Order: sequence, then C-alpha cells, then structure tokens
Amino acid sequence: MAPFSGSLDANVLLRLLLNDLEDQHQAVLALFDHTRHQFAVADTAIIEVVFVLERYYAFTRSQIQEAIEGLMSLPQVNCNRALFEQALPLFCEHSKLSFEDCCLTVYASLNNAQPLWSFDQKLAQLPGVKLVV
Repeated sequence: MAPFSGSLDANVLLRLLLNDLEDQHQAVLALFDHTRHQFAVADTAIIEVVFVLERYYAFTRSQIQEAIEGLMSLPQVNCNRALFEQALPLFCEHSKLSFEDCCLTVYASLNNAQPLWSFDQKLAQLPGVKLVV
C-alpha cells in the first residue's frame, strides 16, 4: 500500500463539502490537486461531520447520506467505506437512532462481534442488538 499524504480532520471535510468559507474551500481543493496519495480519514472525522451537518447546518438525513457518499467517492479519500456504506442507509431508515448508534451496530456486524449489547431500547429493536437487562 502506498503511503498516505496525511490525514484529514472534520473541519477540512466540512469546508470541502460546504464551500462556505471560500479561501478554505480553495485550500482543500489545492491540497487534493497536489497529492499523489490518498488521505486517511478516521471514522471519528466522518461521524463528527455527520453530527455537524445534522445539528448545525440542519441537513436532512438523506442530504447527509448524499454528502458522505460524495466524500467516499473521491479517490483521495481513504475511509472505512464498509462501515459507512451500511451505516448511512440505517441512519436514514431509523430517524430515532443517532449516526453513532448506527455505526456501532454495523461495526459489531462487520467484526462478527454481535450481539451489540445496549441499554438503548430503540437501538435494541435492530437485528444483532440485545438489551442489557
């Protein structure tokens, strides 16, 4: 595997997606244009982007799904696609669940670590999740 060109934090990803601060958006585009390798993007960064888009920018869940899928489609972005490709539809289908909970559920499944034990009764309605009693 080729080395990474570094990692990207949530703020860089948000500036890329939102184009709300033109100088920072252009700086991210320039960074992407001048790299030979991918950037590592931690799960935490994607989860933070989803939180910010939902809470501060009032994006709908389907808009968030579209935005994150757009990020994942960029060849410069190396992230946990297997996790997010499953967590995003779950997030859109279950309006009472947080994105974090959706990620935890998918993570357990992907890692053959089910059941996911929880005290959250809403979460426990999903397959592979059991209530701690």
